[in-house]
Amino acid sequence: MTDPQHVALFGGSFNPPHVCHTLATLWVLQTQPVDEVWWIPTYQHAFNKDLASFEARKAMCQAAIAPFRDVRISEIERELGGESRTIDTVLALKERHPRTRFSLVVGADILGEVDRWKRWDELMTMVNLIVVGRRGHDRDTSPDKIDLELPDISSTIIRDALARCDYESVRAWIPADVLSIIDHHQLYLGTHCA
Repeated sequence: MTDPQHVALFGGSFNPPHVCHTLATLWVLQTQPVDEVWWIPTYQHAFNKDLASFEARKAMCQAAIAPFRDVRISEIERELGGESRTIDTVLALKERHPRTRFSLVVGADILGEVDRWKRWDELMTMVNLIVVGRRGHDRDTSPDKIDLELPDISSTIIRDALARCDYESVRAWIPADVLSIIDHHQLYLGTHCA
Protein backbone atom coordinates (compact mmCIF):
# COMPACT_ATOMS: atom_id res chain seq x y z
CA MET A 1 0.00 0.00 0.00
CA THR A 2 1.44 3.38 -0.97
CA ASP A 3 1.53 6.21 1.52
CA PRO A 4 -1.06 8.98 1.13
CA GLN A 5 0.27 12.29 -0.19
CA HIS A 6 -1.18 14.50 2.52
CA VAL A 7 -2.26 13.41 6.01
CA ALA A 8 -3.86 15.45 8.76
CA LEU A 9 -2.64 14.30 12.17
CA PHE A 10 -5.20 14.52 14.94
CA GLY A 11 -3.57 13.72 18.25
CA GLY A 12 -5.14 13.70 21.65
CA SER A 13 -5.86 11.81 24.81
CA PHE A 14 -9.23 10.66 23.44
CA ASN A 15 -10.15 9.98 27.04
CA PRO A 16 -12.85 9.34 25.87
CA PRO A 17 -13.35 10.36 22.23
CA HIS A 18 -16.54 12.35 21.72
CA VAL A 19 -18.62 13.90 18.94
CA CYS A 20 -16.46 17.03 18.68
CA HIS A 21 -13.57 14.77 17.67
CA THR A 22 -15.68 13.13 14.97
CA LEU A 23 -17.19 16.44 13.81
CA ALA A 24 -13.72 17.98 13.51
CA THR A 25 -12.54 14.95 11.55
CA LEU A 26 -15.45 15.16 9.13
CA TRP A 27 -14.83 18.89 8.64
CA VAL A 28 -11.13 18.33 7.93
CA LEU A 29 -11.88 15.55 5.42
CA GLN A 30 -14.47 17.63 3.59
CA THR A 31 -12.81 21.05 3.58
CA GLN A 32 -9.03 20.55 3.70
CA PRO A 33 -6.79 19.21 0.90
CA VAL A 34 -5.93 15.98 2.74
CA ASP A 35 -6.15 12.35 1.70
CA GLU A 36 -6.54 10.91 5.19
CA VAL A 37 -6.84 11.84 8.85
CA TRP A 38 -4.80 9.82 11.33
CA TRP A 39 -5.99 9.80 14.92
CA ILE A 40 -3.02 9.49 17.29
CA PRO A 41 -3.95 8.53 20.84
CA THR A 42 -1.47 9.82 23.40
CA TYR A 43 0.57 7.08 25.04
CA GLN A 44 1.82 8.91 28.13
CA HIS A 45 0.48 12.43 28.60
CA ALA A 46 3.20 15.08 28.74
CA PHE A 47 1.26 17.08 31.33
CA ASN A 48 0.65 14.08 33.65
CA LYS A 49 -3.06 13.71 32.95
CA ASP A 50 -4.58 10.49 34.25
CA LEU A 51 -5.67 8.35 31.29
CA ALA A 52 -7.62 5.17 30.72
CA SER A 53 -5.40 2.41 29.33
CA PHE A 54 -4.03 2.85 25.84
CA GLU A 55 -5.88 -0.27 24.68
CA ALA A 56 -9.22 1.04 25.99
CA ARG A 57 -8.72 4.43 24.35
CA LYS A 58 -7.63 2.82 21.09
CA ALA A 59 -10.76 0.63 21.09
CA MET A 60 -12.94 3.68 21.70
CA CYS A 61 -11.17 5.56 18.90
CA GLN A 62 -11.73 2.65 16.51
CA ALA A 63 -15.43 2.66 17.38
CA ALA A 64 -15.64 6.44 16.91
CA ILE A 65 -13.99 6.44 13.46
CA ALA A 66 -15.77 3.34 12.14
CA PRO A 67 -18.10 5.38 9.86
CA PHE A 68 -15.13 7.07 8.12
CA ARG A 69 -13.38 5.52 5.13
CA ASP A 70 -10.32 7.84 5.15
CA VAL A 71 -9.51 7.83 8.87
CA ARG A 72 -7.23 5.44 10.71
CA ILE A 73 -5.60 5.04 14.10
CA SER A 74 -1.83 5.42 14.39
CA GLU A 75 -0.13 3.71 17.34
CA ILE A 76 3.08 5.67 16.76
CA GLU A 77 3.14 7.16 20.27
CA ARG A 78 2.85 3.74 21.91
CA GLU A 79 5.60 2.47 19.59
CA LEU A 80 7.84 5.39 20.60
CA GLY A 81 7.04 4.83 24.27
CA GLY A 82 7.56 7.22 27.14
CA GLU A 83 6.18 10.73 27.32
CA SER A 84 4.28 11.70 24.17
CA ARG A 85 5.45 14.90 22.51
CA THR A 86 4.05 16.01 19.17
CA ILE A 87 7.36 17.00 17.64
CA ASP A 88 8.82 13.56 18.37
CA THR A 89 5.73 11.96 16.84
CA VAL A 90 5.95 14.08 13.69
CA LEU A 91 9.69 13.45 13.29
CA ALA A 92 9.11 9.68 13.57
CA LEU A 93 6.23 9.78 11.09
CA LYS A 94 8.24 11.84 8.60
CA GLU A 95 11.04 9.28 8.82
CA ARG A 96 8.63 6.39 8.22
CA HIS A 97 6.63 8.17 5.50
CA PRO A 98 9.12 10.45 3.71
CA ARG A 99 6.82 11.15 0.74
CA THR A 100 3.84 12.21 2.86
CA ARG A 101 3.10 15.82 3.82
CA PHE A 102 1.62 16.29 7.26
CA SER A 103 -0.78 18.81 8.70
CA LEU A 104 -1.63 19.06 12.38
CA VAL A 105 -5.21 19.48 13.59
CA VAL A 106 -5.48 21.42 16.85
CA GLY A 107 -8.28 23.05 18.76
CA ALA A 108 -8.15 26.80 19.20
CA ASP A 109 -8.09 26.21 22.97
CA ILE A 110 -4.68 24.50 22.63
CA LEU A 111 -3.08 27.59 21.12
CA GLY A 112 -3.01 29.27 24.50
CA GLU A 113 -0.73 26.47 25.77
CA VAL A 114 1.94 26.38 23.06
CA ASP A 115 4.59 27.62 25.49
CA ARG A 116 4.26 24.22 27.20
CA TRP A 117 4.80 22.29 23.96
CA LYS A 118 8.22 20.89 23.15
CA ARG A 119 9.93 22.90 20.36
CA TRP A 120 6.68 24.43 19.08
CA ASP A 121 8.42 26.82 16.67
CA GLU A 122 10.35 23.98 15.08
CA LEU A 123 7.18 21.89 14.86
CA MET A 124 5.48 24.71 12.95
CA THR A 125 8.18 24.47 10.25
CA MET A 126 7.30 20.80 9.68
CA VAL A 127 3.51 20.84 9.52
CA ASN A 128 0.67 22.96 8.25
CA LEU A 129 -1.62 23.95 11.13
CA ILE A 130 -5.36 23.29 10.84
CA VAL A 131 -7.15 25.11 13.67
CA VAL A 132 -10.62 24.05 14.77
CA GLY A 133 -12.55 26.58 16.82
CA ARG A 134 -14.23 25.78 20.07
CA ARG A 135 -16.99 27.82 21.62
CA GLY A 136 -15.74 29.86 24.56
CA HIS A 137 -12.17 30.17 23.28
CA ASP A 138 -10.70 33.29 21.73
CA ARG A 139 -10.50 33.15 17.93
CA ASP A 140 -7.83 35.87 17.97
CA THR A 141 -5.24 33.42 19.28
CA SER A 142 -5.40 31.54 15.98
CA PRO A 143 -2.80 32.28 13.31
CA ASP A 144 -5.31 31.20 10.67
CA LYS A 145 -8.96 31.90 10.04
CA ILE A 146 -11.20 29.44 11.84
CA ASP A 147 -14.13 28.34 9.70
CA LEU A 148 -15.68 25.95 12.19
CA GLU A 149 -16.68 26.41 15.79
CA LEU A 150 -17.52 23.28 17.73
CA PRO A 151 -19.65 23.17 20.88
CA ASP A 152 -17.83 23.34 24.19
CA ILE A 153 -17.87 19.61 24.91
CA SER A 154 -14.85 18.22 26.68
CA SER A 155 -13.68 14.79 27.78
CA THR A 156 -13.30 16.22 31.29
CA ILE A 157 -17.00 17.12 31.49
CA ILE A 158 -17.90 13.68 30.14
CA ARG A 159 -15.68 11.86 32.66
CA ASP A 160 -17.13 13.91 35.52
CA ALA A 161 -20.67 12.98 34.48
CA LEU A 162 -19.77 9.30 34.12
CA ALA A 163 -18.12 9.34 37.56
CA ARG A 164 -21.57 10.35 38.89
CA CYS A 165 -23.14 7.46 36.89
CA ASP A 166 -24.91 10.09 34.75
CA TYR A 167 -25.08 8.45 31.33
CA GLU A 168 -28.09 10.45 30.20
CA SER A 169 -26.41 13.86 30.24
CA VAL A 170 -23.58 12.67 27.98
CA ARG A 171 -25.49 10.35 25.63
CA ALA A 172 -25.68 13.04 22.93
CA TRP A 173 -21.96 13.82 23.24
CA ILE A 174 -20.44 10.37 22.76
CA PRO A 175 -20.78 8.09 19.71
CA ALA A 176 -23.11 5.23 20.70
CA ASP A 177 -20.50 2.53 20.09
CA VAL A 178 -17.99 4.39 22.27
CA LEU A 179 -20.55 4.64 25.07
CA SER A 180 -21.15 0.88 24.75
CA ILE A 181 -17.42 0.25 25.31
CA ILE A 182 -17.42 2.60 28.31
CA ASP A 183 -20.43 0.79 29.75
CA HIS A 184 -19.11 -2.71 29.04
CA HIS A 185 -15.71 -2.04 30.64
CA GLN A 186 -17.09 0.26 33.35
CA LEU A 187 -14.67 3.03 32.36
CA TYR A 188 -14.65 6.32 34.27
CA LEU A 189 -17.49 5.22 36.61
CA GLY A 190 -17.37 6.27 40.21
CA THR A 191 -17.11 3.64 42.94
CA HIS A 192 -20.76 4.12 43.92
CA CYS A 193 -22.07 3.28 40.43
CA ALA A 194 -24.02 0.01 40.32
